[in-house]
Amino acid sequence: MDIYIDKANLVSLIKSRENPLFDDCSKLLKKQLNIFFNFSKNELKGNDLIRTWITTFTSGMGNNNSIEFDYLIPNRPLKSTTSNELCKKGLSSIYLLDDPDIDKLKNAGTVLIGKLGEEIETLNNLFLFQNDYLFEKKWKIGSQKFQAWLDLKEFSLPVTDIIIIDPYVVSDESLCLSNLRELLKSLAFKSKSKINVVIYTNKANCIDYSIISPIVRNAIRSVTDVSPKFTLITYQDQRGISSRSEHDRTVLMNYFRIYSGDTLNYFDGHGKTISKGREIIYSSLAKEENFNLSRELLKDLQQNIDFFKKNSGIEGDKKSNYLDFS
Repeated sequence: MDIYIDKANLVSLIKSRENPLFDDCSKLLKKQLNIFFNFSKNELKGNDLIRTWITTFTSGMGNNNSIEFDYLIPNRPLKSTTSNELCKKGLSSIYLLDDPDIDKLKNAGTVLIGKLGEEIETLNNLFLFQNDYLFEKKWKIGSQKFQAWLDLKEFSLPVTDIIIIDPYVVSDESLCLSNLRELLKSLAFKSKSKINVVIYTNKANCIDYSIISPIVRNAIRSVTDVSPKFTLITYQDQRGISSRSEHDRTVLMNYFRIYSGDTLNYFDGHGKTISKGREIIYSSLAKEENFNLSRELLKDLQQNIDFFKKNSGIEGDKKSNYLDFS
């Protein structure tokens, strides 16, 4: 995962040494992220604070991580629609920016962005708000802290895309109302922009698109006030075996992934827990291993989509920032 930092934000971050989370954030930058500075390396000559910090910081960096200079990403001036100009890698990047128009982009809820003085707070999002060097957060299904999907809405992050993989997630209309609908509302909680939703499921367990589509669209629109794009992909087993099938239940967004155990249909229409699974896991993509696994998932899904393009199995808007339907 990449992070882009303006000069003033770097100075602010360095001066945050007294913050209890400073060491964990420094470790995150050093071990997990690729750093792109939105200023020239020549500017180090006039700033002893930054030069001293970088000299110390680069000692012991992760083998796969890098520091680069002379960037200016995203493009300025910032707008509420700036994320539309970003590639899929940019939509999963972090931005620490000093810009008079930053609230326009931040309030859109599309990318993780922090303004001057918010550096530590912003990076804590990648720890799933745990104030510690942690990349997973777990809840017991049906516990006091997780009795409905909306109980987890405070753990949502900015989002442009939601990709759901589950062979049974849209198998029953009533369960869609108490699970899929509420899950989407929770995940979209911090967005005020268009979201692309893709569901990948088993055709044998799938109710009609005409039923699923309004549930998905109304759920997202009720939170963001913006109509989403929705695509349904169904695979069909042949003699019980299909190279296109996916048995894992998972949800992938810009900055984190959900591992849901045996199902995403945890609750019935009365709020009663009906799953035999024990725990749900939110996994931050800020950890290099998690990010790489998410890219492998997208690669595998893309291969399946390329197959379906020539056959049948794709309905809806066919829009995604992470998957190609063209």
